[in-house]
Amino acid sequence: MASRRSAGKARLVILVLGAALLGVLAARAMLALRPAEELPVLGDVPPFTLTDQTGAPFSDRDLAGIPWIATFVYSTCPGPCPRVLEKIAAADRRLSHDPRIRLVSITVDPVADTPEVLAIYGRNRSIDPARWKLLTGDPDTVFALVRGGFKLGVERDDTASPEVGPVIHSLMAVLVDGSRRVRGYYDTNDADAMDRLVADTRALADAGGAQ
Repeated sequence: MASRRSAGKARLVILVLGAALLGVLAARAMLALRPAEELPVLGDVPPFTLTDQTGAPFSDRDLAGIPWIATFVYSTCPGPCPRVLEKIAAADRRLSHDPRIRLVSITVDPVADTPEVLAIYGRNRSIDPARWKLLTGDPDTVFALVRGGFKLGVERDDTASPEVGPVIHSLMAVLVDGSRRVRGYYDTNDADAMDRLVADTRALADAGGAQ
């Protein structure tokens, strides 16, 4: 009799866990199918002109009508920045390097990260400058864009540990539509957030980029 009760409890646990798993999968599937118009508008990135890793000027006008993913890194960052770039590269592979989408990484150490430095940094990471822009510029312009435009923190701290590096900055990825509107923030250390980034970026691209 006890063994029957145990077996019954085991079956109940399996059914409950199975139902919970199906619920999670269903929620993820619904999220993946979320239309672009349901993505919130969280702010506007102001017009900007910076310089890319080839030394050419690059502005928001070059991204008009195109959804893009922004991240914030610097070339001497000891650990967090390479991981951010790896996560974005993995997301781009999942997006099949969709030509309707662009990637933009803005240095948060613009004094050290000249276009020449960023060009070497990009080549060492197999970053295609035609698809993935590494941007630098005047420090005041860069920091105003990061703080005021993307609403993310960045501070220089030369007393920080070598593991952290001298610039404290956000590891978020930001999804921007083709009208310079921020449509989402995604923690690059969170696998579920990166799943959402892929799904939301694809939805924007399918909707024409500026929906």
